[in-house]
Amino acid sequence: MKECLIQEKRKQNLVIAVISASVFMFSVDYSMLNISLPTITGYFNATIGSVSRLPLAYLLVVTSTVLLFGKLGDILGLKKIFIMGLIIFIAGTSLCAFAPTLDILFVLRIFQCLGEAMFSPIGIAIITTSLPSSIQGRALGIMATAQGLGFSLGPVIGGYINSHIGWQGIFFVNIPIGICVAIAAQRELPSREDKPSREKIDYLGAALIFISLSPLIYALNAMRKMGLNNPVIISCFAVFAAALIIFIIREKSTPNPILDIALFKNLDFTFAVISAFCAIFVYMGLLFLFPFYLSMVRGLDAMRSGLFLMLPAAMVMVFAPVAGVVSDRIGMRKICAIGMAFTGLAFFMFSLFTVKSSPLFILPSLMVAGMAIGCFLPANNKLVMAHVPANKHGMGSAVYKIVMSMGGVFGIAVIPLVLMKAIYAKIAVIHMSIQDIKHSPEVMMVGFDAAFRFGIYICIAGLIFALLAKDRKETS
Repeated sequence: MKECLIQEKRKQNLVIAVISASVFMFSVDYSMLNISLPTITGYFNATIGSVSRLPLAYLLVVTSTVLLFGKLGDILGLKKIFIMGLIIFIAGTSLCAFAPTLDILFVLRIFQCLGEAMFSPIGIAIITTSLPSSIQGRALGIMATAQGLGFSLGPVIGGYINSHIGWQGIFFVNIPIGICVAIAAQRELPSREDKPSREKIDYLGAALIFISLSPLIYALNAMRKMGLNNPVIISCFAVFAAALIIFIIREKSTPNPILDIALFKNLDFTFAVISAFCAIFVYMGLLFLFPFYLSMVRGLDAMRSGLFLMLPAAMVMVFAPVAGVVSDRIGMRKICAIGMAFTGLAFFMFSLFTVKSSPLFILPSLMVAGMAIGCFLPANNKLVMAHVPANKHGMGSAVYKIVMSMGGVFGIAVIPLVLMKAIYAKIAVIHMSIQDIKHSPEVMMVGFDAAFRFGIYICIAGLIFALLAKDRKETS
């Protein structure tokens, strides 16, 4: 696949702007929907469990289909799949606003997420195939900033719309943005120079990856309530393992795999991917857990907790573009290692928290966490893609997207599980009932301490793999 390498600086900046705008768009969409879930629950007179299917749909669809769309990008051209994804996303967004029932909204949300699964990983591939290596770090840093900005503004915009317009309004926000991005993408993104490949699509492989990941994602989301020993959870893990084994055997034997297993024979690629998983594991686990610490242990209301949690996102926005530029100059490996080391430092600081920790200690800890992930992400993203063959950038970016999504799913599932296990062990010793936990910040703190210490071990593993993944010099 020959993608057009852009040398003109103005064109380079336009490509970065288009991709970053698309990242901002789906980040805002995701965070606005999450803040709107209580409103949607009341509007449809639904249960929390039934409404929770909406964010779960995002994880299921995006994680299980990005490999297919990444492969299509490699075959048909990245620009074509990117724009097609934008069109589907815009259409799905428009239809969601008029959903008459929760079930129809769920189906339309799946349709919308299919569009996001098409354009979001392809954006990374476009940057790594159309821009010189010397500026890719800066571009990926700007992308990370756009994502942080979207996640920061989404709850604010979504909260205002829910209060003054209704949940339907959140789906209108991205329509003009999406149309503008699609038009700009058609005009400014480079097209491939060679003819589309006649390579066949491995639809059976695509089905197997869906069959594998779907029960895994469900089990990870449900195991906190159902327990690890629940037959349903055990069955889901068994189906995941069996389907994954069949998928790997299939991909090794088919001439046109949807995932080239040989990618993982490059240990630098594999190590970089594992370090990314570890980073997102602890960061998303932190973002999920920390509001509970602020409310249940420190007694802060939702408004003040929200202000605390804006800090990590703000630090990502500040440090991601800087880290991207620096990684272009000194290499990705060093920046990845520094980012993971500071992530470990942040979790060590969290492990020192008590029920009376001062905001003057809490705030710097959150700032370090945001700074660390802001440094890590753009450098790691570039490092992963540097080890992907030129004709497989769509596939490589899809793998990266899956790893990031699954890291978040595991972090949100496992870190709270560690917390609850520690709390249950404590109340068994002191003979306290579960109902009394909420009135004992000291007991809750035992759980948070265990979760934060567990995060340190994951950070150490991530640092080791970040150090093992070597830079690869690319020709620009």
